Amino acid sequence: MPRTIRTLEHLVQMRARTVKDLSGKLSSQQQLCQRYENNIQALNNLAVTPTGAGNTHAAMMTNQAHYKKNIQRIINWQKQEQTLADMKMQEIQQNLLHEARRERGYQLVLEQRQDKFASEEARKDQKITDAMSAQSWMRRQRQG
Repeated sequence: MPRTIRTLEHLVQMRARTVKDLSGKLSSQQQLCQRYENNIQALNNLAVTPTGAGNTHAAMMTNQAHYKKNIQRIINWQKQEQTLADMKMQEIQQNLLHEARRERGYQLVLEQRQDKFASEEARKDQKITDAMSAQSWMRRQRQG
């Protein structure tokens, strides 16, 4: 097998490994984005939890206001982190698409080279078979 085909096979394997790695990263990043979404929903539920009726004590109202303010700060922080995670996920998706295209390109070139090599080998084999048939025919003609 020609060296170029072996090299192309190696490149295809490397590209496939890269695509697999990026697929794993994308999956992890999607899970991270989902965790942020779940956190934000849970925090929103905490922020809107109704207070008991009759809790009009000033200190209690102040504590609740601080609590809601802190929860909102955490929600805002989680939203920022979620936005960054979404951007990272989009970047990984673009890289994955790019690498998948590269891998497919190498795969197509490899298949073309393998087909060409197989055709050349078949042609060589046919020439050998034809030469042997011609020699056999010539021997029979001389003998007969």
